[in-house]
Amino acid sequence: MNIKPLLDQSWQTLLDTNDRTSHAEYPDMCLITREELERFLSDAAYQWNEHKSHGISIEESRELDSGSVMGFFARGHYDSYKFAEACNEYTGADAYYDRRYVRPDDCRQEWWRTVPVSGEPGVISYHNAEPHSRGAFAVTVTHVVEDNERKATQRRIDEHNKGRAYGFAEGLNWALRKLDRINADAGDELLRQYREQDKKGGSK
Repeated sequence: MNIKPLLDQSWQTLLDTNDRTSHAEYPDMCLITREELERFLSDAAYQWNEHKSHGISIEESRELDSGSVMGFFARGHYDSYKFAEACNEYTGADAYYDRRYVRPDDCRQEWWRTVPVSGEPGVISYHNAEPHSRGAFAVTVTHVVEDNERKATQRRIDEHNKGRAYGFAEGLNWALRKLDRINADAGDELLRQYREQDKKGGSK
């Protein structure tokens, strides 16, 4: 949370306020410096972030080769609603269009362990582990980015296959209509072979 705009606005408001240095007229008020106001707002922003994140420290899980973000995790087992809110506070993701937005149903509790990556000094990867086994630690995790990309890819594949199947069916129907007038027996044979091939698992 960037407090600079709020600091400038608050300080200007104080400067524009009528003189209030009279203790008799304003007994509950005191002077404040810009530095004191800045410290106050910084503390308030920190407390607000702690409240929104529930004190959960979010880390990013990344694809080893590309470095792309796949999801988020935190060490320890947390309530899924609090973990989801902490993730969204961390990313600032919008619920309507951001693929990083996390919902409670996207979260799960697991056990992981770290494994050094061969040939990459200092680089580790995370692997599933048996609970309480040697080197294992509890995590709350979401692979929401990876899951959304997988669903989007599957939708594109399904749409392609659907369009391809529709196009083939249109072509077959056209051919059968033509053969009806040219050679009905050939049309019957074409339809028979198509049905045979379809039983085997697709047209060729």
